[in-house]
Amino acid sequence: MGTISNGKNAVDRNEAPVSLWSSASNASAWRGYEYYTQGKAGTYTKLSDNVYECYIEGSSAAPYHTVINVAHPRQSHCDCPHAKDTRIICKHMVALLFTVFPDEANGYLKEIEESEKAEQHRIQEHYKEIEHYVKNLKKEELQRELYNALIELEERDTRYW
Repeated sequence: MGTISNGKNAVDRNEAPVSLWSSASNASAWRGYEYYTQGKAGTYTKLSDNVYECYIEGSSAAPYHTVINVAHPRQSHCDCPHAKDTRIICKHMVALLFTVFPDEANGYLKEIEESEKAEQHRIQEHYKEIEHYVKNLKKEELQRELYNALIELEERDTRYW
């Protein structure tokens, strides 16, 4: 499969991770992607097969020491407050992963875009169902449904009239 590089380090593509970013929370995965696009990871070091280390900029004055193990994601660690002494996959780990494996970042972004597109399609289909339902109501049924909806909004303390 060849190698990939960030300009200074070459990586065997066969070592590409299986699930490190998918093991992170959605928020950590997205923030990690942002850190990656902002170049906060910088140059990394390959410590051994499947293990990479980097100092990553964050909210503290000193960068966070981050180590990822792409073969065993839960063995990764970072000294940030969110992940220190836990098995949590933090945004710094995700940023390092995407720096080492840019194709993973592209795959992540593609997955996000496909998910958003599917959600928009689902919403549009739901709106069509609502429209069909409303158009098939008789006048009395429509009045009753509108009345019930307005009462429900009133109980939520939201006025729409």
